[in-house]
Amino acid sequence: MKDLVFIVEDNLVQQKVLQAHFEDVLDDYIVKTFLSPVDLIRHMSKKPFAVVLDHYFGPGANTGLHYLKEMRTRYPSTPVIYHTSFNDIMLRDEVMSLGVEQFILKDTTSLVRLRTTLDTIHNKANVKKHYWRNLFLETFDLS
Repeated sequence: MKDLVFIVEDNLVQQKVLQAHFEDVLDDYIVKTFLSPVDLIRHMSKKPFAVVLDHYFGPGANTGLHYLKEMRTRYPSTPVIYHTSFNDIMLRDEVMSLGVEQFILKDTTSLVRLRTTLDTIHNKANVKKHYWRNLFLETFDLS
């Protein structure tokens, strides 16, 4: 079963590249894309496996940081990957303090880092999901 990933990116070219990468190249994900975080928030009831969130959304718009704070209040368990071209250490520190899985700069290696981060999220979910089963097997050495 493929995991649902939400991508919030206002650059249509970048959005399509990410969607094609996750759905066609990796073939592990179903992707729903959004041009703005406002649209994303409206669809969070679908409980995505993870959200890839950009920082800039045009002049006069709130930043991804604003919406990240809202998501952490309303959907604290949803994994978020902050994916931006804005290379600022203070932003990175603030975003990381809000519990994002990873702060990834858009560059030539960002697709690899996105995949690695999604794999890490997937592995964490499986460990959590099978915690009691694994504990039972270890306790009674039934492996």
